[in-house]
Amino acid sequence: MKAGGFWAAMWLGSLAFGNVCSSAFYPTDPDLRWRYRNLNDQQIYIQTFTQTGAGTLLEQRRYEGRTETTRWTCTPQGLRTLPEGDLPIPGGTIRFTKLTGVIIPSSETWRVGGRWTYRYELRGRIAVFDLTGFLEVENRIVAKETITVAAGRFEALRVEASFRGEFGIGFGGKATYWFAEGVGVVKQVSEGTFGGQSSELLEFGR
Repeated sequence: MKAGGFWAAMWLGSLAFGNVCSSAFYPTDPDLRWRYRNLNDQQIYIQTFTQTGAGTLLEQRRYEGRTETTRWTCTPQGLRTLPEGDLPIPGGTIRFTKLTGVIIPSSETWRVGGRWTYRYELRGRIAVFDLTGFLEVENRIVAKETITVAAGRFEALRVEASFRGEFGIGFGGKATYWFAEGVGVVKQVSEGTFGGQSSELLEFGR
């Protein structure tokens, strides 16, 4: 998984396989396709899922000329992902060594008032310095509201996420996601110390 895809992904009842790999607000049915547009640079990508084992998923985001992948592990508490290998950052590299919590929670969390937190432990190098650090993200479902995007009009849960971390220097930011039942993310807007990422759903279906 490329670094840009990972940071974008931070910000990210069973429908697909009848198990813990899918929820009503984050379906992962391999027959479904999502088409998104990044609002920052207008790039378009297609998102799909493939079940690779009893408790594992492969998410692919196909842009023109490249594909970004995320490997998910399914647990009763929700979906987890730990990026593999050293990822490039300005002036060095970073590795995600440990995850506490889940990125996408299980079905019972998906209601107004629901919340969850996850934390990554970090290790890497900038210039000649070996560093350790962390990234922690707190998510709160604050409202149910109607949102209109290119793909149409949706009733969605609005998730407010705040993140903070340290890796040589402190950093932080915030993101807002809109999750529609049976569809997943229909829009996201984020901003932080190192920039932001925004996208909206263009098309969804089988």
